[in-house]
Parts: sequence; structure tokens; C-alpha cells
Amino acid sequence: MKLQTKSYLIMALAGAVLLAGCASGPTGEPAQTSAANRVLEAYDVPDLLAQAAPAVNQSLDKNLPDDTPAAERQRLRNIVFDAYAPDALYTDVVSRLRNNADADGRKRDLASAADHLTAPLAQRMISLESVTGDENFTASFNSFIDQPATDARKRRLRIIDSLSDDMQIVQLQTGFNVTLLETMIRARNAVVDSGRQVDDTQIDRMLTNTREGIRSKLDERVPLMLLYVYRDVDDADLQAYADLQSEPDMIWTNRAIESAIIASLAAAGEKVPAAYSAGS
Repeated sequence: MKLQTKSYLIMALAGAVLLAGCASGPTGEPAQTSAANRVLEAYDVPDLLAQAAPAVNQSLDKNLPDDTPAAERQRLRNIVFDAYAPDALYTDVVSRLRNNADADGRKRDLASAADHLTAPLAQRMISLESVTGDENFTASFNSFIDQPATDARKRRLRIIDSLSDDMQIVQLQTGFNVTLLETMIRARNAVVDSGRQVDDTQIDRMLTNTREGIRSKLDERVPLMLLYVYRDVDDADLQAYADLQSEPDMIWTNRAIESAIIASLAAAGEKVPAAYSAGS
């Protein structure tokens, strides 16, 4: 059984790991929750999490057999929306991020990262990414990329390559897609008869191939997208932002956010086939 996995992939820059916020202090649970909230909200993580249920359901619509009864499709769709309820997901991500800071002894780093990114430069850089959601983005981006690769552009691209790595953009987007893909496959298995199920060996192979394919595409695509997004930012400000993101507190926080989001999505995804099989 060949699934239409390509129809599922989001392949967007939306929800890239970008940090900002303002913590009330470096220690104590209220301070850590505040720091985690402000960091995640500044990165539009709630918007990213809201994409999860629609993405899984869209993929299921394309991959469930045509003879799947409409009532069963709707029941599964409702289960997916319940499992990936954005508010609950967000609360879980906040908790995981706060717990990561506690476990790693990084409370001060989380608060420091939030404080760093309240500065005007960081806010400006973060806000520029909203252009990726514009309806004319693709045409404008392609036109920009088709311009000659001057020495100045090559220098900026080297800065952006490092910036992208520090912000964990590719890692998050890859993990987001692969984690939801696994949920889709296992949810589909819960609906179809055994002869049309995908076994664990096939699932592992599909996830590995998908992970490698997305990672390869994003490694090439994301720096170019950021080059376009930051095209009007002067060299000094671009370098200053790259330097900020390379600070140890930012490096830890970026990685901790990626870990918290993927863990929350995976935990939510496990509920879907279980709920369907239980008749929920």
C-alpha cells in the first residue's frame, strides 16, 4: 500500500524556532512559566500548534481508502482535533520547556533568552518572517532568488547559514512533519483492515525516507528564504542578530523549544489510534 505522503508535507517556514519574550525573573516556577510563555508566543508557536490537527486530517482524507464510511472519517477527524487541541498542546509545550530548564539547570538561560529578544532588533527580525504567509510570497521569493549571486549576497548567505543552524529551523520543521506523518499512518492503521495496514518496518522506512527528504530540501531552501525575508536588513543588523542567536543561552533555548514541541506532538499523536480503537 503506497500512501500519498507527499500530499501531507507542510514544507513551510511558518513556526520556525524564533525566540523572544520577557521573564519576570530567573528562578521560581511563576518566573519560568512566564519566560516560557513569552518565548513561545513571540515565536508564534501557538499558530504552529494550531496547524497540527488540520495537517493530519488533510493527510488522512487523502490516504484513507475510498470505501471508508463517512461516519468513520468524521469520528476519526474529531478524535484528531481533540488530541491536538491547540490550547492543551500549548500548555503541554510550556510545561515541557519549563521542565527542560529545570532539569538542565538552565532557568537563568531561559529567562536571559527571553530578555535578549525584547530588543527592537530581535522584534523586527521576528516580525519580518510573517511575509512567508503572504499569498504573493512564492512569486516574489522566486524573483529575488533568480537575481545574480553577487559577492555581497554570498557573504550574507554565509551569515544566514549559521543563523539558521543556531535557530534550529530545519530541525523543528523536519520533526514537525515526521511526527505528524507517523500519527497519520498509525491512525489510518486503526481504521483499515489488517490487509491494508502498514507494518512497523514499512513505517520506519517511510519515516526515515521522509525525514531525509525534508531535511535535504530544507537545508537548501531555508537559508534562501531567510535571505529573502531579511533582504532589507543591513549587514550590521543581520550580523548582530546572528551573534545574538549564537549566544549560549539562545542556543540552549532554541534546542529546548524544538524538543518540547516535538515531544508534545508525539504524545498527542499517540492518543489518536488508541482513542479510535477504544471507540471514543
